[in-house]
Amino acid sequence: MTAKLTFVERKASSFVSIERVFRHVNESLGDQFETSFVQLPYDNSLIGLIKNLLFFERQESDIYHVTGHCHYIALRLPAGRTVLTVHDLFFMNNRTGIRRWFLKKLYLDWPLRRAKYVTAISEATKAEIATYLPDVAERIIVIENPLDPQFEYLPKEFNEEKPEILQLGTVVNKNVPRLIRALSGLPCRLTLVGKIDEEISSALKSSKIEYRTIDRLADDKLIDAYRNADIVSFCSTYEGFGLPIIEAQAVGRVVVTSDLSPMKEVAGVGTVLVDPFDEVSIREGFERVISDSSLRSILVENGLSNVARFSAKRVADSYSGVYQRVLMDNNQL
Repeated sequence: MTAKLTFVERKASSFVSIERVFRHVNESLGDQFETSFVQLPYDNSLIGLIKNLLFFERQESDIYHVTGHCHYIALRLPAGRTVLTVHDLFFMNNRTGIRRWFLKKLYLDWPLRRAKYVTAISEATKAEIATYLPDVAERIIVIENPLDPQFEYLPKEFNEEKPEILQLGTVVNKNVPRLIRALSGLPCRLTLVGKIDEEISSALKSSKIEYRTIDRLADDKLIDAYRNADIVSFCSTYEGFGLPIIEAQAVGRVVVTSDLSPMKEVAGVGTVLVDPFDEVSIREGFERVISDSSLRSILVENGLSNVARFSAKRVADSYSGVYQRVLMDNNQL
């Protein structure tokens, strides 16, 4: 009899990268499990969180996998049959006081100690969890994110006169104001995908670069954005993983990213690494790429080699191993 596996997701929103990740995992599991996806009925606002805890109705399943950013719902699932994936702990860095304490309890302390198995999408995320919950660290399994198979290599002649630079995401950890200042005066066109706040808007007006802004992109348009770019920028100050790095590499685009974990590990030797807190370092990174065609060729080749380790099948096999352990623990094998 095929075991039932239920992926439990946050309520649908405009931010769906996590959901895309586990659709790829599901597709690559084959027929090993009878799978389904269940979304929480309410969002992750304080009221929504409380309502989810009160009113979530779980369907009967052999394994439950909480896919991320709604960790607290593990409290409503059977502990011995629950897998919980942690993508990042950014909420711990931008919250203070009683709100931070409350979120730590509902997103870290209680659910991670309850879940049978915890997975983290990078060694950096695992290490960060361990700083808060050292007793949980030995139970954390690192399984990196898979690459969407739709991201395929498409060569493009590099525009040396005015390269197109693509920046995906504009929230604070994406480091966009510092990126804009670093690029000021360079012959380029910057495409920003995400909501533009007052700080970013002010930086753009002061910069001496051509730019355009896009609020959001559908999946098919996202791939086109990579294909149209000459360079992909990912100079974040904090990430749990860094999907745009491998998406850009798979398409065959040069990436400038941060010399921080986990970005530098995800990137391998297929990017130019910069100090995201230093505008001079960021600028020099872009200048190197723009001026050196030999470097660009090497980076593209290395990037294409790097993405092989993020195949959806390889990642799905790792998750399948965790699911099999859950079944064994519950004497279902």
